[in-house]
Amino acid sequence: MTVPKGDYFQRQGDPDAEEKAQGQIAGLLENWRTTMANRSGVMSREDGSDLRGDELRTPELNNSRRSAETQGQPLEFSTVPDQADHAIVAFHNLMNGLDAMMINDARDELLLHLTAEFVMIRALIEAATTALWLLGPQDSDTRVARALRLRNDELIHSLHLAKNYSTFAGTLGGEEYRAQERFVKAQITDLETVAADAKVPWSTVKKSLTQSAIANEGGAFVPELGGPLTYWYWSTASSLAHGEPSNLRGLSDMKLIGVDHRNRPVAHVEPSAVSIYRHLKVALQLISKAHQLWNDRARGHN
Repeated sequence: MTVPKGDYFQRQGDPDAEEKAQGQIAGLLENWRTTMANRSGVMSREDGSDLRGDELRTPELNNSRRSAETQGQPLEFSTVPDQADHAIVAFHNLMNGLDAMMINDARDELLLHLTAEFVMIRALIEAATTALWLLGPQDSDTRVARALRLRNDELIHSLHLAKNYSTFAGTLGGEEYRAQERFVKAQITDLETVAADAKVPWSTVKKSLTQSAIANEGGAFVPELGGPLTYWYWSTASSLAHGEPSNLRGLSDMKLIGVDHRNRPVAHVEPSAVSIYRHLKVALQLISKAHQLWNDRARGHN
């Protein structure tokens, strides 16, 4: 596959380009609202579909097979449709927030903050590429393994969060932390049981994940973008969202730097209407493909 090169250096647009980009941003937001207006919000799947088959491979564990600590709260978000649906819904919730931030109530005025938008756009790209990463593979084994792997990564993060908080608060030896640790570890044990039932090796499930890998691998399912360019847009949006050191040296002339997986600079991106438009357009391309993949996977086979 030929990878699109894209515009790797996005300088501040000239006044005409900036004005045009503002209209293009407003157009993207209006098109999104129109497209979503008639949606019920229900992400269904038919019997006999790929998603139903994936779902049946990782059913909720019976009480008798759950850990003692999870009897009252079974493992959640461990199926392919649950994880993909969550990512898609998160995308559109974020879009509602971005739309409200950028368009006034009368919908006749656009307000750009230049950097705040990238906090939302980074999250949009993350949500969309997560859905693509889950739904894109042709084989059920890979889709199911990815859903389990994503859930394990979330549980490990939860465990680290509880441990770090308790360490900082000086309560690491307290019963509250120990109870949380037992509960999360029990969820991981239950996840291992689910993985075994689905015939997914635990060594695959427990592999660590990075958002950069998800951006690259998820973006690969959008031919007009490809994985590397999707990763690049995610990285540059992250640079702006985080307000990296170059941001602090002169707010009147910000030049943010995107980095590759080796943490080497790959591009300068300046906050501008042109840059916001390009990044938002990519996010919407990604979610459009995610919806297409969901529909394909949710359709029953005759």
